[in-house]
Amino acid sequence: MGAAVWNRKVARLPDRGVLLVATDLQGNLGDYQAMKSVYARELAAGNEPLLAFCGDMVHGPCPELHAPGMWPRHLGTAYVDASREVLLDFDDFTRDARAFSVLGNHEHAHIGGPRVPKFYPDEAAVLDAALGPERARAHEFLRAWPLVAVAPCGVVLTHGAPRRTEASLDDFEALTYDGFRGEALSRMHERGTVGALLWARHASPAQARALLAVATVTAEPGAFVVYGHDVVSSGYEVEGDEQMCLSTSFGLFDCHKTYLRLDLAARYRSVRDLREGVEIVKLYPDAPYEPA
Repeated sequence: MGAAVWNRKVARLPDRGVLLVATDLQGNLGDYQAMKSVYARELAAGNEPLLAFCGDMVHGPCPELHAPGMWPRHLGTAYVDASREVLLDFDDFTRDARAFSVLGNHEHAHIGGPRVPKFYPDEAAVLDAALGPERARAHEFLRAWPLVAVAPCGVVLTHGAPRRTEASLDDFEALTYDGFRGEALSRMHERGTVGALLWARHASPAQARALLAVATVTAEPGAFVVYGHDVVSSGYEVEGDEQMCLSTSFGLFDCHKTYLRLDLAARYRSVRDLREGVEIVKLYPDAPYEPA
């Protein structure tokens, strides 16, 4: 993806091809490979795919949860954390494929963000130890991830809800991922644009529209924001005309895992333009049904 994506805070996406959007793997190697398979099918069909993740590709469940009777239902289909394998493979994959991720709060913990304690007191320390001699390479890769992605078709990608913005896309480039290490997690969504877009779970329509007004790569503002961070057990949730919280992996049963397939050459006017079975697609359409 070159300079349009890497080592900048705003990734600028092309106006042709198919955009595949997935969120929150948190070390799920099977779901990562499933999205790569979707990409491969689109590539074989000549559809010029672009695979985009909305952050939190790393930091999965601890081994203790795999003891008999210990896996909690709210985590959905059981899986073994393979964050090291996912991150290093994604680094390799992005060197040849059209693929990237915006930064998530779990990746941020490795490069200037606060400690995240979902399954361990310090998730980043556990993954850094597993990375071993690959740690420096992985950190360099994470520092190159953008905070936001914008496309002429009208979609804007973030990790958290679109609660804050800068005055212009150029102003985003002055932001830094450093300086958040000791911040309390409860206050991160109030720590400027970086904190909000990595940690906010909700944004008002007015807040979303403020970001969309700035996310102008054609003569028109952005149409809607797609983000992850929170878990929607049914696969996605629409908020007004401007927002979709999407869940592709973490915390879901396989039958509800959902990704987006967007036409980069189209122009979407609202999140309401997205149709189930067309733009809104199940990752495992044949998986046995489980109540959400």
